[in-house]
Amino acid sequence: MVALVDCNSFYASCERIFRPDLHNRPIVVLSNNDGCVVAMDKNAKISGIKRGTPYFQIRADLASIHAAIFSSNYTLYQDISQRVMDTLRQHCTKIEVYSIDEAFLFLEKYRLPLPLLGKNILRDVLQFTGIPVSVGFGRTKTLAKIANKWAKTQTAGLFVLEQEYEENILSKINIMDIWGIGPRKAAFLFSRGIRTAAELRDLPDHWIQKNLTLVSLRTVWELRGIPSIDPEPAVVPKKMILSSLGFSSPVSDLVTLEDAVSAYAATAVRKLIQQRSEAAGVIIFIRTHRHKKPYYVGSHEIKLPTPTAYLPEIVQAAMFGLHKIYQKGFDYVKAGICLINIDTADRYQYDLFHSPRIQQRAVSDAVREIQHKFGTKAITSGRSGASGEWHMKRDRLSPKYTTRWSEIPTVH
Repeated sequence: MVALVDCNSFYASCERIFRPDLHNRPIVVLSNNDGCVVAMDKNAKISGIKRGTPYFQIRADLASIHAAIFSSNYTLYQDISQRVMDTLRQHCTKIEVYSIDEAFLFLEKYRLPLPLLGKNILRDVLQFTGIPVSVGFGRTKTLAKIANKWAKTQTAGLFVLEQEYEENILSKINIMDIWGIGPRKAAFLFSRGIRTAAELRDLPDHWIQKNLTLVSLRTVWELRGIPSIDPEPAVVPKKMILSSLGFSSPVSDLVTLEDAVSAYAATAVRKLIQQRSEAAGVIIFIRTHRHKKPYYVGSHEIKLPTPTAYLPEIVQAAMFGLHKIYQKGFDYVKAGICLINIDTADRYQYDLFHSPRIQQRAVSDAVREIQHKFGTKAITSGRSGASGEWHMKRDRLSPKYTTRWSEIPTVH
């Protein structure tokens, strides 16, 4: 059997952990620069708040329902997510972290009856992390997804989709609610009278291959109880790493742009080091507002002498590119850096007598260990974020309760 554990209204639940006064109050979380709604709890959904709505359009509506509004606190969310996943590993050693708030548990052998195991997971995750979750069990990942959705909407957060119940449940599941069936495929299937998961499951394989895709065929097999979607690798090294954000207010001077680009470079290099890779190229770009004149966008690609994950070298390349494309007289609203031509560090062999490169590798490894132990801000480029004028707008940011000593909650 496979279990899917999904955190309920995860971002909102993270904000509620340290704020008991928000117990029954609607919660809304905003996107970067406090632009639009990206997450909400069930109380906000019931009130009619829609994900993706610009914040300025519903400011009065949120005030009328006395909603608690937060800027995205990704540091907090990631740390709480890690705690949830660590708790799940106490119940199952074979786990696939599917997203920040979801994980598959592969239960090849289990000592407890599934309903009892599910109750233990619900209890332990809530007790140890403060996050409410839903648990769905099924014979495959797709069936576990369906079971989890049923648990969220029809039961008290727990449902075991036994084989004997599959016919009844699948006949009630809309085609739109099947994992892997997007809007286009759903519209196509609807046009041919196929509206439920059971109807999709019973289609012939040759019809699926002819009219849909191989991925859809695997989904159909999964609906039949045949495991066909392999677990995702624990870490998939990226071939390109982008670090970019819009500024809280337009930036026109070069010094502030240098600060921002240095900070973005540090973020990109941190991701590069985490996956133990090196980059052979850097692309730097800046742009003004798309809908305001004069409009300007500039980019420049720098080929590095040798692949590297050494932050000073990448920052130096980024500064070179920035100076190439910067033009006075423009108000820039966004900048970014992209590391390209990435490959695993182990592939590159250096001359044993080429000590600078060996030292740089050692420094990068040390940086990775320090950031892992003390946080991403513990060590970085000397000038990253020096001015602070460019930082994205987060006026409603909650404290980093679990990752910063100065922000640990206190009891009075």
